[in-house]
Amino acid sequence: MRVRVCDDDEDMANGWVTAIRAVVPADFNVERMPDAKLEVSKLLLRKLAAEKGENPLVQACAFDVIDVLVIDYDLLHLDDEGSRTTGEGVARLARTFSTCGAILVMNQFKGPQFDLGMRGHLDSFADVNVDADLVGRAAMWADLEPAEGQFDPTTWTPLPALLRATRNLSTILEANGLDGEIMRAIGLDEAALIKLSDTAYGFLSVEAETSDQLAALTAKTFLNRSLDEKFIASLEKHAPKLLFAFAAARLRKWLDRAVLRPMDVLVDTAHLIDRLPFMIDPERVDVADPLSWSKAAADPAAILRWNVLKKYHNEQASEVLGKTVFDWYRLAEDEEVDKLQDDYLATDLPRFHLAEDTSRFVPRDAVMRYRADFHNFGDRRAVEKLGDVTYGPMRRVSFG
Repeated sequence: MRVRVCDDDEDMANGWVTAIRAVVPADFNVERMPDAKLEVSKLLLRKLAAEKGENPLVQACAFDVIDVLVIDYDLLHLDDEGSRTTGEGVARLARTFSTCGAILVMNQFKGPQFDLGMRGHLDSFADVNVDADLVGRAAMWADLEPAEGQFDPTTWTPLPALLRATRNLSTILEANGLDGEIMRAIGLDEAALIKLSDTAYGFLSVEAETSDQLAALTAKTFLNRSLDEKFIASLEKHAPKLLFAFAAARLRKWLDRAVLRPMDVLVDTAHLIDRLPFMIDPERVDVADPLSWSKAAADPAAILRWNVLKKYHNEQASEVLGKTVFDWYRLAEDEEVDKLQDDYLATDLPRFHLAEDTSRFVPRDAVMRYRADFHNFGDRRAVEKLGDVTYGPMRRVSFG
C-alpha cells in the first residue's frame, strides 16, 4: 500500500508520516512527496492537454501510482507561479486526471472533529475530509474491534477497504461501458430510488425527476453532470479508465453520504442491530453482554437471524461501500420482523445503544443523545463523547 503525504511544509508533512506509520502495517509504504510541486504541475499539464483534445497520459505522473493520498488543505506555492493551491484543488486534479486511489484532505472544513450532523462533505472531491489531528487514528486505516476510549466513528470506512471497493466499482463500470446504467451497478432498484432525498437526486442528475428516470441514468450522463464536456471527450478517446475511476469514486461517496447515512434506503449491520436488537439470535450469544452485540455486527451471518435477514442483504451495495448493508426499505415492511419485534417488546431483555463515535454498544446511561441532520426517522443517534475529541454543533444535543 503506497501512501503519500502532500504538503509544502516538510516538518509538518513528516509529522503526519510518522503518525500514519505508527498505526499501519509494516508493509505500508508511507512517505512524504518530495517533489509535490513538480507532480502537481504535471497534473495541470494533463488538464491543459485534455482541454486541447490531446492525450493527457503522455505526461507521466507520480499520482498514478499512489494508493492513498493525504493532503493538507492549506497548500502554498506548489505551482510554478508560486500562487496558492488548495488541497481540494489538488484532490480534484488528481481525481480527474490520474489513477490516484483514495484521497484524504485535512483541515478543509473548520469545526468539530466529530460532526453531529453526520452528513459529511459530498461536494468535496476528497473521499474523506478530516481534522489533521485524526490522521493517525488507527480506525482510519484498519477495521478495529470496538474498545473503550477508542475513536472509531461509524461513518469511517478504513481507507484500504474504501480503496478496494472504489477500484472494484471502477472495474464494473468499465465493463458496463459509458452507456451502462449506474444504479443497477450499485444495487439500487426503482423501489429504492423512490426513497431517496432531493439532495441525493440532485447530486446525480439535474434532469431526473422520477425513480424510473434516475434508474436509467448512465455513466456518461452522470459524468456530464460532473465534468466539463471537453474533458469527457478527450478522456473517452485517450484515457477512458480515468473516467470510470472518477465516476466510481464520486458514486461510492454519494452512496455512503446521501444513501447509507440517512438510513431510509440502506442500513449497515451495526445500525440494524441498534434499530432491531431482536435480530441477535439469543441461542448463539449472550445478549446480556454488550460485546456480543459488537460481535454480531462484525459477523451478521453467524450471529444474527440470518434466515430472516439474508433476503435483504444487498450484496452489490455492500461491495461498493466496503461493509455489509441491507435494504432497509424492504426489511421494514416484513411482517415476520414485526412479529419478532412484538415478541421482543413483551420481554425485559437487556438493551444497549450504538455509540456513533466509538462503534460500541453501551448502556443508555453511558451515551449522550442527539439528532443528526437528515430530518427523518433515523436521526436519533448517540455518542460516548470522548475527552480527546471535539463534538458539534452542540445544538443537536438539545434536539436529542
